[in-house]
Amino acid sequence: MTTNEKIQALRQQMSKAKVDYYIVNTADPHQSEYLSEHFKERAWLTGFTGSAGTALVSKDQALVWADGRYFIQAAHQIEGSEFKLMKMATPGYPSLNEWLRQEVKAGEVVGLNEVSYSQRNFEFLAQLLAPQEASVKALPSLIAPIWQDRPSMPEAKIFAHDLKFTGQEAKEKIARVREQMQADHAQANIVVGLDDIAWLYNYRGGDVANNPVALAFALITLDKAYLFIDEKKLSLEMNKIFSEQGITVLPYEQVSSVISQLKIDKIVLDKRLVNTKLYQAIPRETKILDKPSYVMQNKACLNPVELENQKKAYVRDSAAVTRYLFWLKREVEAGEVNEWSAAEKLHEFRSQGEHFLDESFTSISAYGPNAAMMHYAPTAEKFSKMEAKSFYLIDSGGQYYDGTTDITRTIALGSLTEEEKTDFTLTLKSHINLARAIFLAGSTGTQLDILAREPLWRHFMDYKCGTGHGVGYVLGVHEGPQRFSTAPSSVALKEGMHITIEPGVYKEGKHGIRLENDYVVAYAGENPPDRFLKLEVMSYVPLDNEAILPELLSDEEIEWLNDYHRAVLEKLMPYMTTDAEKSDLEAACRPLSK
Repeated sequence: MTTNEKIQALRQQMSKAKVDYYIVNTADPHQSEYLSEHFKERAWLTGFTGSAGTALVSKDQALVWADGRYFIQAAHQIEGSEFKLMKMATPGYPSLNEWLRQEVKAGEVVGLNEVSYSQRNFEFLAQLLAPQEASVKALPSLIAPIWQDRPSMPEAKIFAHDLKFTGQEAKEKIARVREQMQADHAQANIVVGLDDIAWLYNYRGGDVANNPVALAFALITLDKAYLFIDEKKLSLEMNKIFSEQGITVLPYEQVSSVISQLKIDKIVLDKRLVNTKLYQAIPRETKILDKPSYVMQNKACLNPVELENQKKAYVRDSAAVTRYLFWLKREVEAGEVNEWSAAEKLHEFRSQGEHFLDESFTSISAYGPNAAMMHYAPTAEKFSKMEAKSFYLIDSGGQYYDGTTDITRTIALGSLTEEEKTDFTLTLKSHINLARAIFLAGSTGTQLDILAREPLWRHFMDYKCGTGHGVGYVLGVHEGPQRFSTAPSSVALKEGMHITIEPGVYKEGKHGIRLENDYVVAYAGENPPDRFLKLEVMSYVPLDNEAILPELLSDEEIEWLNDYHRAVLEKLMPYMTTDAEKSDLEAACRPLSK
């Protein structure tokens, strides 16, 4: 089916369901950021494959909302179809909510998928439409009947995450959740985040590409811990481990039935994550406490074993990326290399390291103007060849038994223009400005975000995304609740939180530049009663001195850069395998001066 044929088929389903508008969001029953192929309804309908976005179809319109990371990509992928691109946070383009307020009339019905829409968003939409005397209706997917070749539900086996990596047994983590429940006078807690459940029960899976999670729900009561999962994913060994940890395994599809039979006074859940269908299964007489997931909060700060493992994983990963960048520069000078083959080579370097599992996301391997698309990714069929000029951007990461990594480097492949060097240096200034920060305990990522943007704002430039995000532990490369962003957040940064810093400059048709390191929030000092924190670096990959204009850097910034390169040299030299790599590392880490 063409995209327009899919739109017409959906309209027929809408007519049968008696809805005037149908929203297709980007989600699964767990509100995951990254989806298994089975749940990619919005991508299937629109042809736009970005990791975020929302589509809406009415009897005479078809719209797709995308954020600034995807403006270029979305426009290309929906071209020639009825879909119209709505640019989020851009003048002249109403948001989805603004559009609904303007367009939906009294008596009309907005439909949505009951398992992919969260209860929080369902309630918000109902309140939004109430003044217009319109309504919202949660119903079984209208995409399902028309998606004839839909991929099946994933069935990957899960495996135990050993105590030497987790630092805590599952029963200890469950006991902590029960303590938190009792403090809230609750007798049950629904856990729906796939990363939360995998961390809580100390297993990892393979249901979502690059994310070692499994489709599952969890329910914790004061005396029971349930795991709802397809039993085909469990080995005899996993069943034994769960039994020893006090975990009862039930089929995935039984979660609503079990919850509907609970005889309790109060249940704790996060309406941002619990889907509408699951929420409706809760007995009406049960009080509901809506608050952020206990497990998400608990795992946000790495325990000592996790932190030590994560640091080791970063050194090995940094060595792989550094060796790759040295290889790439030589290959570009010597002959043919393209974005796709280069990314494949990086996978090879990573896979040679200890404890390697997988990449943590599809590598953004982008040469020249392609890097202006923040989430560009080449394919085996579509890629650009690299030349000995301009920039190459590689944003990539690895999954290891002892940690998850995410790093971006932009490097010069040859001669650069003055504009390219200026933009690179300003991006570096932005990174350093936040990386050097000492901040008061209790500060949020929203409060600190301006430190990264200010050097670019002085030159009337900005990037249309957050500055940094939390990273899971052998889980999702994007995890909360911590982040650096202009979006309001009340989440304070705490010791042990893993977070990225990744400012950038993106100029359509020219180049894209991003410089990303990962940090852990650490103790800096105190002046009672005030306590201060800092960001301790975990990534050790050289920053390309060939792209820097030293005169644009302050003495403090040059000192930070030289200190960083001394640490890179010390950490990575034992991992260089040839004399050429050792020589390249020494050259890349040579002190910079004005």
